[in-house]
Amino acid sequence: MRLLFLTPRFPYPPHKGDVLRAYHQLRTLGREHAITLLSMADRPVAPEHLAHVQRLCERVEVVPLSRLQVLRNLGVGLLSRLPLQVRYHHSEAFQGRLEALRREHRFDAIHVTLMRMLPYVEGVQDTPVVLDLIDSLTLNLEGRRTQVRGVKRLAYELEYRRVRDYERNVVSRRTNLVVSSPADQRLFGEDAASVIPNGVDVDAFRFQGAEGRRADTLIFTGNMGYQPNEEAVLWFAHEVMPRLRAVRPGVLFRVVGMAPSERVRALASRDVEVTGPVADMGEALRDASVAVCPMRSGSGIQNKVLEAMAVGTPVVSSAIANRGVNGVDGRDLLVRDDPEGFARAVLQLLGDAGLRQRLGQAGRDYVEHHFRWERHAERLASLYAAPAVGT
Repeated sequence: MRLLFLTPRFPYPPHKGDVLRAYHQLRTLGREHAITLLSMADRPVAPEHLAHVQRLCERVEVVPLSRLQVLRNLGVGLLSRLPLQVRYHHSEAFQGRLEALRREHRFDAIHVTLMRMLPYVEGVQDTPVVLDLIDSLTLNLEGRRTQVRGVKRLAYELEYRRVRDYERNVVSRRTNLVVSSPADQRLFGEDAASVIPNGVDVDAFRFQGAEGRRADTLIFTGNMGYQPNEEAVLWFAHEVMPRLRAVRPGVLFRVVGMAPSERVRALASRDVEVTGPVADMGEALRDASVAVCPMRSGSGIQNKVLEAMAVGTPVVSSAIANRGVNGVDGRDLLVRDDPEGFARAVLQLLGDAGLRQRLGQAGRDYVEHHFRWERHAERLASLYAAPAVGT
């Protein structure tokens, strides 16, 4: 098939959830299909990054979105009823290139990444459109808005209401949606939305058993510029780490990921290490004894849980973090929500190498069976072949 991919961010390097997902979709689908990628970019794309993605696609075009355009879009957005998520990515240049590509080439399907790109295809009637929402922003913001205060709380509340109305009145009219978890699917209905989870490159995230890891080392991974990640790290540092120190004074908590906020950087101490981005996330995960994912809010599926499971690092997660993974507590990972229970689960793993090995192997098996990108590509291709045409 000839596919047209639309993305709001350039899909490389794959350091964020939607970028990671789009990159692996291109990587796996590009083996069998001819893909044209039309991507927006609100920052310069490095030549080596462009060259990498060009190897996956038949054609790649990038439309810059300048800071001035963004500020203008947000200014107009404050006076409109559209979510700022959508208004942020308004670009007449992007719309023009999309229309030109559709005049010049015949595509069998159009793949749209995220709700924010939906306005570009709302008028398309002659080509099947698949909208990959990844997750529901209504669910995402529902929890996040309660975790902030002051002016920020007002901004989150306004965006939450706009997103909720947009998903109800615009997105839900479509019958060719893709989401990453059953919780998101329930919001739109099983007839309208298909569940295609995120995945793991199991070759890149190779397995390692419990032996050869740093003793008493915990790890949290993720984009630390994402507020739910910051919230989870702060909760763990303040609520769980004191309980761990009291029993195992040598425990080390590593926070690994790009863009740590000032509040996260302030946690750095003898037993909390804030690394920022690392060259090899798989290696960082293989070095740790236990991975923790105490998410308090968020939606979709947590890549950090899947990646830890893939390399054999046993995971202690909150129920929210496990919501899209759907691992079985005690078989694939440990699920705890309160500080005391979370601390006990971590201590149980740190004190039992056999349990770490068993959960690590079970996690790897679970990921290999349910979360390989190649399997998800096959399901996407079936949607392109016969989805409902956009309305």
